[in-house]
Amino acid sequence: MFRSHLFSILILIFLSSSSYAEKLSIYGTIQNGTTGGFGKADSIRMLALQGAMVPLADIGPQSGKFRFPETELPEGAPILLQIQYQGVNYNKMIPPTSKFRTSPQDVTVFEKGADRKQVAVKSLMQVMREKKGLRVFKLFLIDNSSKPPKSYDSSLSPLEYSVAAEATEILAQIQQPGSKMAIPLGIPEGKNGGRILDRAILPGVSEMQISYFIPNEFDKFTERMLIESENGKFPIFVKPQDMEIKTGEGTSVTKLDKDVPPGLSAYVLSSLDFGTAVEFTFSGGKPLPTISNNTNPEIWNGSILTSWDLSLFAVVGFLGFLFTLSFIFVYRKQIERKNNP
Repeated sequence: MFRSHLFSILILIFLSSSSYAEKLSIYGTIQNGTTGGFGKADSIRMLALQGAMVPLADIGPQSGKFRFPETELPEGAPILLQIQYQGVNYNKMIPPTSKFRTSPQDVTVFEKGADRKQVAVKSLMQVMREKKGLRVFKLFLIDNSSKPPKSYDSSLSPLEYSVAAEATEILAQIQQPGSKMAIPLGIPEGKNGGRILDRAILPGVSEMQISYFIPNEFDKFTERMLIESENGKFPIFVKPQDMEIKTGEGTSVTKLDKDVPPGLSAYVLSSLDFGTAVEFTFSGGKPLPTISNNTNPEIWNGSILTSWDLSLFAVVGFLGFLFTLSFIFVYRKQIERKNNP
């Protein structure tokens, strides 16, 4: 009697465990967003997002259409397709449901060749006081408005951003146009003393986030304004609200009052030239709860920087007020659609 029940239990365990994976063939088409016709891929990889990226399959050069061999896909884990074309990586995320996994996957690639003059950058910084130091976040909105749309090869004229020499726990990521997932970035050093965005810029507006920590042992730190200076203005948000900013000689900072997101103070550096060195001193303010930034971050809701404090919608609205540039408002509408599907 016991043995018969044991056999039934083992069968149920086997059936239930097999339901945690399904064997499917992922397929789709490749479009060329520059020419409007079918596109090509030098290679396509398929990975499962299970805390880290787990390789599942890899196929070589593809043209027009692609299909992976039947592969066992883990239940409940999003699938990421990584498409490479002309040295540029494109990402397509597939939600963990049979409906999406069995549907054709459309991927758009672009020819390289956008000019640097067709790439505009808007940026801001947020500084939060913690018990052991200052947590610094930077947000860059990067607009590639090339026509016809082409990717920008950042190796030709790198986009270089500033990171203070005293910084620790440095993290970087970029979210490409149309993607629901941010991609972790390397942080190679540039010739101007900053760090380089070592990834091609796709047509549309990309969002790059940088995070680092300044320990309390440094009462001052210096930023060299690189792409941060591109507009001649650089907004800085601080939290807690009563924390104050002072800058060294040669650079002045102005406190702003209009349209500032609640719970924060806002300042702006103006009339910045490329390479301007700004010495920052932050005083006052009660420390906020400590944020832990893992040096090997897991994917979480499409972002590795889960501690960004501002409402991005409010920030982009503030940038629109400050810069009055059209692509910020277009980006704001994209965010609104994303938050209200």
